[in-house]
Amino acid sequence: MKDQSETFVLTAAEAEVMNVIWDLTPTSVTEIVPRLPRELAYTTVMTTVRILENKGFIEQCGKRGRAFLYRAMVDRNSAQGSMSQEVANRLFGGSVISLVLNLVRDENISADDLLEVKQLIEELEARK
Repeated sequence: MKDQSETFVLTAAEAEVMNVIWDLTPTSVTEIVPRLPRELAYTTVMTTVRILENKGFIEQCGKRGRAFLYRAMVDRNSAQGSMSQEVANRLFGGSVISLVLNLVRDENISADDLLEVKQLIEELEARK
């Protein structure tokens, strides 16, 4: 597994491919393509998979027929946390609270999401 303390920076296409790999590990490029949220050429997905492999985010873990299988080398939660911190660093001067406030202030936030935020705040307050 990749060192969980490392920073993970993924392009939009890389993130889309990673989401499929996290859901279907192990999986092949042929299985990834139809599960992407937007249509991408097989060759584009193959290139993205090679980039992810070179970055150490995934690895080949066998074959199914003639197709190579890939698995994630970093867990989804670590990548999400790292990328959230990266967004905070790039757009909010490193302030995670500014990032969270910006997201919560969004008028499109659902009542369920808002309730979940409130519950998280209560849990954090109870720990202190």
